[in-house]
Amino acid sequence: MHSISSGDKTIYFQIKRGRRKKSLAILVGPEAQVVVLAPKHLDEGKIQAFVQRKTRWIMEKQELARISRSLNPPKEFLNGETFPYLGRRYRLEVIQSTVGRQEKCKLIRGQLRVEIGQELGEKEARTRVKKALLDWYFERAASKIRERIDPWAEGIGKWPQSIEIKDHKARWGSCSPSGIVRFNWKIIMAPLRVVDYVIVHELCHLIHPHHSHRFWQKVRSILPDYQESRILLRQSHFALEDADPFREGG
Repeated sequence: MHSISSGDKTIYFQIKRGRRKKSLAILVGPEAQVVVLAPKHLDEGKIQAFVQRKTRWIMEKQELARISRSLNPPKEFLNGETFPYLGRRYRLEVIQSTVGRQEKCKLIRGQLRVEIGQELGEKEARTRVKKALLDWYFERAASKIRERIDPWAEGIGKWPQSIEIKDHKARWGSCSPSGIVRFNWKIIMAPLRVVDYVIVHELCHLIHPHHSHRFWQKVRSILPDYQESRILLRQSHFALEDADPFREGG
């Protein structure tokens, strides 16, 4: 474990080296832990200096992570808990049935309803409810994103080769050189304007692969107020069990 000092505070962080060529990135996780992603052979002194420059940002994100954790304790998948969908929160209703059936989640009259077998024990019941919710989120993410891709792609003038819904741990979306656009299923928890921002962001990467000035100009030409959605995305946490890591590029 590495550390740096900032005033009377000490920031502890882990360094993970990988295939990155030059850039550094910082992840602040749901427990306020800090991980620095670095190129395999980058001098440790340069990593320390990078983290030192980012101390204010790191401490802000650590505080947000602590606040989010206190406001959003781990889910138990029981009656009455609430889950976000498109920026609103919906109460979970678990119904026990005497008729054995495959558990599915449905959004009915403002509630996320999951029906499970009455014979299930407490632990198994929670597992089944969680799986039903996850399946529902994946389905809704795939449906809503595909529904909104075409209008945005038409405006940008570029269509992806294919669309995939993934369970990314540290990103909301990605665009491969071959034109495959991938989205984190958790984005469906965010308000629709944020979903649209992530879609536009990744589609613009089909034209400009890097975060260059021309890339951001293209995003702005499609979404003039994109920065508001970007800030909302960075400040918010959308996850079933843990808040997603915050990320800042180097």
